[in-house]
Amino acid sequence: MARFQDLDLDEITEWPMLPQLGALLLLLVLLQAAAGWFYIMPKVERLDALKHQEHVLKSTLRIKANKVATLPKLRVQLDELQERYDYLMRQLPEQKELASMLASVNEFGLKNSLTFTRIDWGQKQNQEFLYRLPLNIELTGSYNDIGHFSEAIANSPRIIVLEDIDWQRVSQESSTLHFRVRAYTYQFKSEVSDED
Repeated sequence: MARFQDLDLDEITEWPMLPQLGALLLLLVLLQAAAGWFYIMPKVERLDALKHQEHVLKSTLRIKANKVATLPKLRVQLDELQERYDYLMRQLPEQKELASMLASVNEFGLKNSLTFTRIDWGQKQNQEFLYRLPLNIELTGSYNDIGHFSEAIANSPRIIVLEDIDWQRVSQESSTLHFRVRAYTYQFKSEVSDED
């Protein structure tokens, strides 16, 4: 039996069967390794990239499907917010209503047997998207009448907020109160700009 060291590669066809099979097996292993490295590995990497892309697309699709599923609810909420916004905007007085609003406040006082010593608009205050309009009110009357007057203002169709309230008795012996309040209402800026 010939030793493997004595075999010459140029005479491979004359080698005994076992070394020929070994060399053939080695050649097949080398070819498969090269094919795996140069052909299959790039395909596997591409497949992994495509699987990752598929995962990302499925996640994106799931997120978008959830958004689409919630869209009707969001539309309902948006419609509710729009209705609420419109309702609040209707409660803000327009520029042309300020005189009649002042007259309404005066009428609330007169209906409740109150005597005005002052009722006038203060300086308009600029805020983010609104103007704040102060209304200075000073009047005298009984505690109950002032309470009914405040209730009438709270129930008016326009927003009027009572702040900076101060009251005291006209005199120690009298049950009549002197009531001083700074009330505020608001105007939407674009509405005011349109009318200027």
